[in-house]
Amino acid sequence: MARLTPNEILKLSEPVEQVYSNIVDALLINMGKHFNSGHSLSTEQWEIRKLAELGQLNKESIEIIASLTGQNKELITAALENAVYMATKDIEPELKKAVQKGAVQSAASDNVIASQSIVQALNAYEQQAMDKLNLVNTTMLESTLAQYRKVITNTVNIERQMKAAQEVLNIAAGKVITGTESRQQALRQALSQIHKEGITGFYDRAGRKWSPEAYVNMDIRTTVHNTAIEAVKTRQEDYGVDIFRVSRHSGARPLCYPYQGRYFSWNNKSGTFTDGEGKRHRYSPISSTSYGKPAGLFGINCGHHPITMIPGVSIPRDRPEQDKEENDKVYAESQEQRRLEREIRYSKQKAAMMEAAGDKEGFEKEAMKIREKQADYNAFCKKTGRTKRLDRTQVFDYNKSVSAKAVAAAKRREKLETSLRSNPVKLPDGTFSKITEGTKISDIETFAGKGSKTDLRVKNFLVQNYGGSAENWQHSKGRGYIDTADGPKKAVIHWFYEKNVGAKEIFVKGWSKK
Repeated sequence: MARLTPNEILKLSEPVEQVYSNIVDALLINMGKHFNSGHSLSTEQWEIRKLAELGQLNKESIEIIASLTGQNKELITAALENAVYMATKDIEPELKKAVQKGAVQSAASDNVIASQSIVQALNAYEQQAMDKLNLVNTTMLESTLAQYRKVITNTVNIERQMKAAQEVLNIAAGKVITGTESRQQALRQALSQIHKEGITGFYDRAGRKWSPEAYVNMDIRTTVHNTAIEAVKTRQEDYGVDIFRVSRHSGARPLCYPYQGRYFSWNNKSGTFTDGEGKRHRYSPISSTSYGKPAGLFGINCGHHPITMIPGVSIPRDRPEQDKEENDKVYAESQEQRRLEREIRYSKQKAAMMEAAGDKEGFEKEAMKIREKQADYNAFCKKTGRTKRLDRTQVFDYNKSVSAKAVAAAKRREKLETSLRSNPVKLPDGTFSKITEGTKISDIETFAGKGSKTDLRVKNFLVQNYGGSAENWQHSKGRGYIDTADGPKKAVIHWFYEKNVGAKEIFVKGWSKK
């Protein structure tokens, strides 16, 4: 058998995994759209209105799942058929030569995929995979509705807590926060929490939650691996060949190690056979091994594969590992690349969800993270020489309009941070310092002037002293590091900003514990 490397198995499973990544994107973004209305309603009215939309969300979610899973059967068939071809590509020529020598019987079909026994095995594995995917589909739908209810409940609870706390502050400061502002902030927190939790696609026996794409990836990889092993076994049976040898590799698992390099029978027979050099070898029943156990021979993540032995023809050779060190390095790099790609997708997904919910501030915060994660990804690909797979960073429904908004938001943030770093910062003791070189400003919030519901009282002062337009000035705050005598120190930084003027009157309100 030509051993399928972890990377090859991963590639075969990718198309089906991508389907479920797209479904999760679409479900979360569609959920976000349901929260882009009813802003002027009271908390009680808003809660009733959103719960009334549950039936419509259910209908839309069913349509999303149905439309995007329409090609599942074809994708699974393609993955499994490719696994069969790859697993049998080196044993098929050997078996055909053995037929010419009269050592074994002819197979009923010359084409591996046309073999009736192979077709039966493929159909069984295909149906098994489809059954599991259908279970994922049902669980996803239930999870989407549960998460939607959770957003409503959490938003209402957070909003009430914020209002109660704000009332105390308002009495002391003489300020007023509108219901719309508290609703938006509460909704942002609730949506962020749901996005972090994600949609559930599967619950395992231990009660752990699996995301749809993670479970599908694991299941299809396992099915591809099992199909490859079964293809070798079945094709040997087509030619009347029963014996195989277990491959060797370093670091074998305890349940596999005792069987390395030994000979076994697929049909649970025992005896001896003569190889192509006239040497005798003893073989044992496969039932005497750990075959069939999850962590056993040819089980999940097992690195062994069966080597077909044709009596009187095959000459046993310990085949060298396929440059194992290089394979391991390539696989590790591919896993890191996929992690970075998932990080980009995660931020794009959240940005699209916030945009769908009409949360401009939440959208812009996530847009900056996209830019940073893309920079990390580009640096990794440049360092390792790996080809960028931008298709794996795309998010379903993250269209050109949303992408353009994200790029524009990231550029605005960069312009702001450049301006902040180039101006002096007033410290609580009246002295001046500067923002530490390379620091990123986090938790940015605009609470007066442009982009808020509160009037900026000092706008005329700012226009007189620095210029710009009164309606464009805003008062914001964020967290970042400030140079001090004791080294960089994290602070709550306030500033006034106008897009054509830059940041002015920058000062530290207090030192941050966060």
